[in-house]
Amino acid sequence: MQKLYANQLPAHLNSSLAPCYLLFGDEPLQKLEAIDAIRAAAKQQGYAERISLTADAQFDWQELSNELQAMSLFAERRLIELELAQQKLSPAANEQLKALPQQLHSDIILLIHGDRSHSEVSKLAWFKQLQTNAVQVPIYPLDERQSQQWLRDRARLLQLQLSSDALTLLQQHCAGNLLAARQELEKLALANMPQPLDANALNTFLADYSNFTVFQLVDVILQGQADDALHRLHRLCQQDTEPVIIAWQLQKEILQLRQLQLAIQLQQNPNDLYKSMAIWPKRQPLYQAALKRLSLNWLDYLLQELAAFDRLYKSGQLSNAEVALAHLVTLFIKPVPKVFSLQQQASYD
Repeated sequence: MQKLYANQLPAHLNSSLAPCYLLFGDEPLQKLEAIDAIRAAAKQQGYAERISLTADAQFDWQELSNELQAMSLFAERRLIELELAQQKLSPAANEQLKALPQQLHSDIILLIHGDRSHSEVSKLAWFKQLQTNAVQVPIYPLDERQSQQWLRDRARLLQLQLSSDALTLLQQHCAGNLLAARQELEKLALANMPQPLDANALNTFLADYSNFTVFQLVDVILQGQADDALHRLHRLCQQDTEPVIIAWQLQKEILQLRQLQLAIQLQQNPNDLYKSMAIWPKRQPLYQAALKRLSLNWLDYLLQELAAFDRLYKSGQLSNAEVALAHLVTLFIKPVPKVFSLQQQASYD
């Protein structure tokens, strides 16, 4: 089975078409654009009729078999799209999918897609049985480096000139939401604003569509990026993320850093700890950066502040949880003078 990432698909479609495409992942824009690209290529190469089917709980799988076996009165070749709308398929549905390799023929392109992760679906028996006939296109969320490259390429495609600070600002405002990023770039292209655009000009134009997870917040905290961290915290709070979830993740990271810092002080090799904590080599530089900033004593102080946050929050004594979390994030990023502490507030109350 040939495996192509979303950015490799256009080159493949320009040269040939496979009888079947398996497209899975939960990043909506890349998925939508990949499906559109397959549709356009199929139409250009004579697959003029498109049949769209959705396999939900009420789906009649005989309908798919009928479409695969039927010849169209209006077009010799067809594109049949099957969306797997359920997270878990019934045994009968799995058996129907296993039979697909025998039903494919040269007058049909079959596109099967869904929101389940590629890694999950690729383990299923029916998926493996299509491997000699299909091209698989896994759709993964972009990391920060890939996201910035995507923005740069898309801006160039739209003949937009963005300064490096404008690109960074756009990435912050649309992080985790490529659909919003595409919309903003398309609006910028239509606005005919003076170019090149810098961050100041862009800031007056943008709305904040960024969408983050707690883990993405932790990444920039470990790196010591204060502005990004506070921006991500604010967006998480706007997304109604429970403050205790954020505080719990901060505590987890501090405890891990404390173990690592203690190992360094005892002149032990931290690699075994990295392995036991499932901190893989790609993420280790984040922790190494934090360890250079945060002493063992400061990490102990952070744990005390987190404990005070927990007491105040659970007793309903925090008037603004986001401000208290911002205080904790700031302390995590860089040791600062102890002019204010949650412990003092807890003792006063």
